[in-house]
Amino acid sequence: IRILFEHPDSASNKLVKAIRPVHQDAGPEVELQAECGPYKFTYFKRFHKKPETKLTVTAPSPENHTGREAHDRALDILEQTLDVALWKALTIYQGDAIAQPNLADEQCLSAALDKAAGGEPTDPAEEGLFEKVAEEYGRFYSIRTGKENKEFKDALVKQDQAESDVVNLESEIDNLDQDIETVSRLQAELSNLKTREAKTRKTLSEQSELLREIHSLETQVSEAGLKLESAEKSHEIAKSNDADRRQRIEAVAELKAELQTSRQSMAESLETSQQSEHRLLVAELSFVEATKQRQQAEGLAAIRRADFDYYNDQLALEQLCERKDRIDSARKSAAQAKAFLETTKVNQQTLDDIESAERELLKANAKRESAAPVVTLRGLSPCEIEVNGNPISIKKDENRDLPVADRLRMTIPDVVEIEMEPGANADELNRQVESAQQVLESACHSAGVECPNAARAAFQKRQKATRSIDEKDRIEHENLRDLSYGELADKLLRLEETVPQYIDDRPGEPAIAADLNAARIEWEAAKDSQLGVQSQHDSVQQALKAARDIHQKLSKASESDRVHLRSLEKTLEQEKSQLEVARESASDGSLAEAARKADEAVAVQQQVLKTAQSELAAKNPEKVKALVETAKSTLESTKAQSTKTQTRLTEVQTRLRIHGEEGLHEKLQAAKTRLEAITSANRSLFRQAEAAKLLFETLGQERDRARQAYQAPLKEKVERLGRFVFDESFQVELNEDLQIAARTIGGIRVPFDSLSGGTKEQLSLIFRLACSMIVSEEGGMPLLMDDALGYTDPERLQLMGAVLAKAAKECQIVIFTCVPERYGNVGSVAIVSL
Repeated sequence: IRILFEHPDSASNKLVKAIRPVHQDAGPEVELQAECGPYKFTYFKRFHKKPETKLTVTAPSPENHTGREAHDRALDILEQTLDVALWKALTIYQGDAIAQPNLADEQCLSAALDKAAGGEPTDPAEEGLFEKVAEEYGRFYSIRTGKENKEFKDALVKQDQAESDVVNLESEIDNLDQDIETVSRLQAELSNLKTREAKTRKTLSEQSELLREIHSLETQVSEAGLKLESAEKSHEIAKSNDADRRQRIEAVAELKAELQTSRQSMAESLETSQQSEHRLLVAELSFVEATKQRQQAEGLAAIRRADFDYYNDQLALEQLCERKDRIDSARKSAAQAKAFLETTKVNQQTLDDIESAERELLKANAKRESAAPVVTLRGLSPCEIEVNGNPISIKKDENRDLPVADRLRMTIPDVVEIEMEPGANADELNRQVESAQQVLESACHSAGVECPNAARAAFQKRQKATRSIDEKDRIEHENLRDLSYGELADKLLRLEETVPQYIDDRPGEPAIAADLNAARIEWEAAKDSQLGVQSQHDSVQQALKAARDIHQKLSKASESDRVHLRSLEKTLEQEKSQLEVARESASDGSLAEAARKADEAVAVQQQVLKTAQSELAAKNPEKVKALVETAKSTLESTKAQSTKTQTRLTEVQTRLRIHGEEGLHEKLQAAKTRLEAITSANRSLFRQAEAAKLLFETLGQERDRARQAYQAPLKEKVERLGRFVFDESFQVELNEDLQIAARTIGGIRVPFDSLSGGTKEQLSLIFRLACSMIVSEEGGMPLLMDDALGYTDPERLQLMGAVLAKAAKECQIVIFTCVPERYGNVGSVAIVSL
């Protein structure tokens, strides 16, 4: 947690490097879920490898930060809600628990101690002197806040006001000089604006006259356009009438020619229809013969396909028998495996217990051998000796060490026998070995095996049985595929009935093929033959269809020609009649003459319009209109600017008349004289105030030093907790730095530095607990412990558990440890395994 908050993910100092794993190329990661004040957040960092920082705040409002921004925001939350310096001082890091924290300058703890002590008074005479000094200080400053009081503040305000009056008068004189210059500038500017306005009015008059001429020409162009439009409409009507007459004449001529052609086509289509009827009869006879050949080929192909299916079903029958046999065998093996699993006692847990007991026995033996004396044999020449009845050979210059864990007997045959026994400490080690051996034997007996190797063999057999059960499902899945076992059996039964029956039901001709491959070849040949016959049949059928379609088409065409011929004759008579009626109303020549005269009238009006448009374009109407608009807007702008300038000139001239009569220079001199008088009067007052402030602060510091009685609440809290661990006579002394200077038990005083490591560790933890409990009423301070109490013996561990349980009722305690049994006596706690 310290590294998480104190160091960014890019840090590479000693603490950060220390948490980097040495067995793999990976970056250490730290993630903390915490509540601090009103904040609830998750804070994550990865160091060294792919550094990353993430902060997710869920309360009081959601926030998400990454990188350096997340690091800074996490520190900000900590500083808002905790006295960070006190929190770090109270935290116990692994290996640092013996050292006492330095809390002399911790304001949070000092404030809590002052409150707990109740402000114990000092000597009455000293209090009287301090009260007089405070009274004098109160003439100028607030005792509670240290800010200036009304009298002192009024003097300051009075002097500030006098200084402000001088500055304001000087500013007004400067403004008066600026107004004189402004009047001259505004008068010149107003004259220029009047000149510009007259010039703009003249330009606007000239351009307006040109604009009126343009409007007249635009009217002429519009009238010419209307006349041209009327002439064009008359021209269109005359052209339409002439074109309509010509079309009628051409239509009559075209109908006469089409009627002649249609009569010739009618005779030809009648002859062609008779020929197609004969071809249709021939095609129908060919189709009947092709249909007969196709039916014979289909019958042969069906027999050859049935032969192939017979051999294929015969093969399927054999394969289904094999698949069913494999499934039945797997089911039998699985049933045997289940029976074994129901009888064996060796599982993963029992094997772990046996192997754990075996490791404990190996450790006990190793400990006994490492603690036992060792006999070193050095061969001066090759020899044979016996050790506890077992022969061993020693070569020349060979060294061999024999541990004496129990009685050891060495014999040099026919020369000497030596017996050695270990010391008294070996008995305890032997008892530990015997105890570990008994635990191992008990674990093996409970599992129903003779030794660890038998347990491992039984467990392997159990795993094999489990695999057999699992293998059954795999074999069933592979062999059943998309069938159930019942469906496979039903299918097998059907094949056993149908395969032999096929030969009995098959016709004698053609003869059946010899095997599956021959049946496939004959079936393929029959299919090819069928395809050829079918292709020929399709060809004949297509020819029949084509002949029928042609005959139907030619018959329809002949009938259509007959209908078309009658229609043409009727239409020609109607067109001739309508043309005669139209000529009686107007001759062909009169319509052509009317069209020519209308064309000439359009040409005349186009020339008139073109002339008017040329005269209008010569005046450049767009330019004139733009100049008129520009002149109007310029005139309005100039008039507005003149009005604005005149108004400002009047304001400045009025201000000059008013301020020129106020005598500003005389007022400035009077203000400076008044400022000097006030400054002189306040100089003495300010010296008195500074002297009173210095005396008050100095005496206050001395008075605070005299009030060291606020140590009493901390001392009382430490002693109350310490009596849980030591006895009722337990007392401590605190020094100026709020640290334990000495401990007293039974009237015997021992300086802190002379205590044992375990006692120092216990007192340091009790002192931190007391501090955390004292500040709990002021918002609280969590106490973090990283594997503390490593120097504490088991008896004291139990007592320290009671101390932690007592303190936990008033403050938050978080313990990180890889030895949880060390804190087994803490009581009701929340345990989180990481």
